Amino acid sequence: MAEVGPIPAAELTDLVRALLASAGVVEADAALVAAHVVDAEERDCRSQGLVRLSAYLGWARRGAIASPTSVTVERDGDAVLVLDAHNGWGHVAATEAMARCVDRASRTGVCLAVVRNTNHMGRLGAYVEAAAASGMIGLIACAGNPASSWVAPWGGTQPVFGTNPLAIGFPRRAGPPVVVDISTTQGARGNVLLAQKTGAHLPEGWAFNAAGNPTRDPHQALPPHGTLAPLGGHKGYALAVALEILCGVLAGIWPPASSANFAGAISVEAFLPRETYERSLAGLAREITSGPRRAGVDAIRLPGEGSAARKRRSAERGLMVPAELWAEIGGLAAGAGVAHPLLERWEVSRGDLG
Repeated sequence: MAEVGPIPAAELTDLVRALLASAGVVEADAALVAAHVVDAEERDCRSQGLVRLSAYLGWARRGAIASPTSVTVERDGDAVLVLDAHNGWGHVAATEAMARCVDRASRTGVCLAVVRNTNHMGRLGAYVEAAAASGMIGLIACAGNPASSWVAPWGGTQPVFGTNPLAIGFPRRAGPPVVVDISTTQGARGNVLLAQKTGAHLPEGWAFNAAGNPTRDPHQALPPHGTLAPLGGHKGYALAVALEILCGVLAGIWPPASSANFAGAISVEAFLPRETYERSLAGLAREITSGPRRAGVDAIRLPGEGSAARKRRSAERGLMVPAELWAEIGGLAAGAGVAHPLLERWEVSRGDLG
């Protein structure tokens, strides 16, 4: 796959911010969303990165997402919050929800929140990493609306669920936080979109066509042509149902007109001294990572370590962007009348392909 780069993350973030601003997104929202988009690229979580930009710009121009994003407290129960994002940017709403949970959990030990009427929120790991940076255990999950239903119930062919992702993050002084960040599908929809743009086939087991038969064709993997496969078959389906209830039903908006999410923060010190926690976690980490490895495996890593390492490498070397995706971004900029030094420096037609 031909690529463009290396591109410095800061410059790419500024380009994404400028494109969002050109679509009417206010500066604060545009800056935060751009930072999330590029952070996903830096961590090689491309399903939540630049591949989403075209849709974001389309939503913004049509007024499908409100900006500035306003998050209000609809119910306050000490350790429980019900928030409403009023159809604002999901990245902004999730950031505020997690910040409120972390602040409240520092006093109550734990805080859980549901957020109504939000939108696509990108890579969920970012929000639990923020909680972990404050010394808290963070958790977050998201359920979409009928327009983002890509997954059929196990044994069915009619889509009902989104990818219903879940992330849990644990603070850790001896290294990056332990972060579990998964969708309840075998693969993310964003990776299917990227495969459509680059002409790649999907891995086995990622999708079903409209008849319910397995397919590797990314053009047959999304409604109305097909559906994404649940993670682990019926087990992923069951988890998707649970998260649909936590996010949508518990928020009181099923069927939801927009997305909803469930977030929480847990104070380690509410359960045990921080030093005891760190000592126990270090022991678990040693047990996990010091065992024998399969042939060809260079190291056993904790969840989140690979993502953190990719982020460091991206900061050192810059980012590589698929040429097809870079051409799309160039077209979006041209259509919006956005000029940027990056677009002049890396022109696909000029042959600057890595």
